[in-house]
Amino acid sequence: MKKFLSMVMAAAMVVSLVPATAFAAAGDFKATAKVVDAQNFPVDDVDTPIGGSELQLTLTTADSLTSTNDALKFTLNFDNITDLAGAVDHNATEITSNDITIYDGRDKLILGDDYSFDGDVVKTDDTEVEFTLVEANSEFVRGMVIAIDLSGLTMDKQSKGKTATVSVDSDDVTITNGDDLVFASVAAEGIKASVKDTVDVASEEVTTLKDITIEPTVGDTFAVANGVQGGDQFKLKLNSGFEFVVTGDTEVTGVGLVGQDTWDMTALWGYDWDEDEIVFDIGGFTNAEKIKITGLGIEATSAKSDATATMKVYLTGMDTVSVEVAKVVDYTVSMTVDEDDDVPVIYSGVNVDNKGITDDSDHESLEVTIEESFAGAWNNSKDFTLSVPEGVYIVDVVSPSLEESELNGYADEKAWFEAAYEEGDYVDLTFKRRGWTETDPNGNGTASKDPAKLTFTLVLVADPNFEGDVTLKLTGDAVDEQEVTIAKFVKPYVVEAQQNDMQIDYRNTEIPTSVVVKEAEAGLWDKGTKFVLSLDKIDFDDEGSIAVDDKSGLEVKDDEVKTTTVDGDDAVYFVVDSRSDDEPATVTISGLQLYMDRSLPAGAYDLEMVSPEMNTPYVNTVVLNGANDKVDGDPRAIHDINDDFVSYTAKAGFVNIVTAGREDTDSFTTKVVVPVGESYLISGENKVEIPVPAYINANGYTMLPLRAVAVALGINNNNVLWDQASRTATVMYGSKIINMTYGQKVVYVNGAMIPATAAVEITNDRMFLGLRDLGNALGVTDITWDGATRTATLNGNK
Repeated sequence: MKKFLSMVMAAAMVVSLVPATAFAAAGDFKATAKVVDAQNFPVDDVDTPIGGSELQLTLTTADSLTSTNDALKFTLNFDNITDLAGAVDHNATEITSNDITIYDGRDKLILGDDYSFDGDVVKTDDTEVEFTLVEANSEFVRGMVIAIDLSGLTMDKQSKGKTATVSVDSDDVTITNGDDLVFASVAAEGIKASVKDTVDVASEEVTTLKDITIEPTVGDTFAVANGVQGGDQFKLKLNSGFEFVVTGDTEVTGVGLVGQDTWDMTALWGYDWDEDEIVFDIGGFTNAEKIKITGLGIEATSAKSDATATMKVYLTGMDTVSVEVAKVVDYTVSMTVDEDDDVPVIYSGVNVDNKGITDDSDHESLEVTIEESFAGAWNNSKDFTLSVPEGVYIVDVVSPSLEESELNGYADEKAWFEAAYEEGDYVDLTFKRRGWTETDPNGNGTASKDPAKLTFTLVLVADPNFEGDVTLKLTGDAVDEQEVTIAKFVKPYVVEAQQNDMQIDYRNTEIPTSVVVKEAEAGLWDKGTKFVLSLDKIDFDDEGSIAVDDKSGLEVKDDEVKTTTVDGDDAVYFVVDSRSDDEPATVTISGLQLYMDRSLPAGAYDLEMVSPEMNTPYVNTVVLNGANDKVDGDPRAIHDINDDFVSYTAKAGFVNIVTAGREDTDSFTTKVVVPVGESYLISGENKVEIPVPAYINANGYTMLPLRAVAVALGINNNNVLWDQASRTATVMYGSKIINMTYGQKVVYVNGAMIPATAAVEITNDRMFLGLRDLGNALGVTDITWDGATRTATLNGNK
């Protein structure tokens, strides 16, 4: 009679009647069911009683209703076992610790001392039994395991592929995974293959497979279970696009053998290797419990990205089995940031301490990760570059970490970044070749087998006029160009102003429009912060008036605009006396007046706004490695790198002088020589490069580039204008406004039409005017042509 029946059907209880209130309520207890050591049997051996299988019920929740006497009832339902015939009630003395074992997580507990059966074990039909377990001197606790030995059962249906299962049910315990647990199965004689892990390989590259294990599906060894002979052969075969790579490190191990158990694969009997196929005799491995293959390489000879390498394993007389061993990946280096992290918002024009504003951001970007798709993808014999936008500067690098690799010639990762920033002229990070140790999928020498992975965070500041996303760009011969957004800069203030077209006056020329300055967020401008407005070459003649909105709570010192000096020009400023609180502030400056010297050339003049409290600490910010790379003994700061780029323009063309105060007919005193066909001209004693040369047109007229010649004669470049819609060029000189339109054989001076000898032409996207027509329009009367040297000369007025 089956041992299991004597366990679950033979016990009398050692406790008497249990009060109904002591039984557990549904949901108070939860348990997970599983089978351990499930048994496999060959077809001709299924009559053997199942040995070693065990059903385990682990309590994951145990909320006792009382200190003792909780009762848990279980129903076990079996499928595909012989009839539980002969089951009768038995005395409790026949229940032993070998039949059922209870663990409280650490110690084995004894039935009768700690727990008991309530009443008799009941056989409900030929495949189902019920029993109730009751607390005696111990409580049911979380983590407790009820282990039930399933030894002694035999399978009913014994054909290939059949299984014996048990299901667990309970009204007192919520059972997880309690259905159809396989504790025995009928398997055909054969083998199974597995790999420790799949590996990545690039197209046309080689990598080493993880450990490959081959073992019998039934029995302890190949010979015992399957009758394998020493001359039987193993065959390993790869699918199309892949080939094996066998080296001196490729070994075969017979696990469980006595004596030598590891051999060089090439030394095995019957060994043969033909690209995608390997054959060898099982030989002395017939008594092995399993065979393990290590150091076997694979090459993706023609397989493309995302293809999978599948290895088929054959053993003489056995069914073929397959196992996935590798996947083809792109030969890439990728740069990413965590998409779930918010892009940090930083204020531009301030240093990392946010001088002049109240923001407490640390100026750190998102963490950036650069990593190989597999070991060896990142070629260290090539430079690579990281770039941030112009006007953004790197102050520090936080927590760089090149995992599983070494740096060559640098004390640490930060020193590597510092050298790269200096090498990139403090604009880019230029990492020189062989700055780090290249990884190797085969782990040759000291190289790592694991893909390289670099993580870092940049500390950034930005030009006062920079706003928008900071895009970090990765470029280089060894990597694909790619970009990630790592931060966003916003201005602490926005200036709203309109262009003012004005004619030259002298004193008290009033600007007709106002300048509006808006705070980015409430309370951002710190008390004492100054804002200075200035115009290049034009002085402010009067302070004007200032008004602050009535909602923000911001106050301006003395409620007025005051005068100061910026680069020799008179400017105006205001100072924050009390921070805003409820809403961002809006400051309006009106009635500004200019002192406009009559010598000012016509053209556009930009309005600039500077906050010394914000911007002076900004331009003095020491960049990454600046403390080591000093300028005249001082740490290298932003103003040492690119002072010309630091722009404070608040409104381009704020004042546009459309006419000068007088016409100076003697202003062209420079001799300009224009050689036909050459990309230069001579202005006085200076050689000036021009984008397109003069030429002689089809009608024999010498055509001169309008803008190049006008600028060489002394006209401000801003005073040579082009209107694409009408294809008209305008030159503003003194009180003259000169217009000429493409295709027309006429020039207009202050609206008066002057016939031209040649029509206006456009060549190489530049406007050309006939030699004498241009001279006449600009007031140059002394014009000569040297046919021998093909040179035109405009002689400035004496």
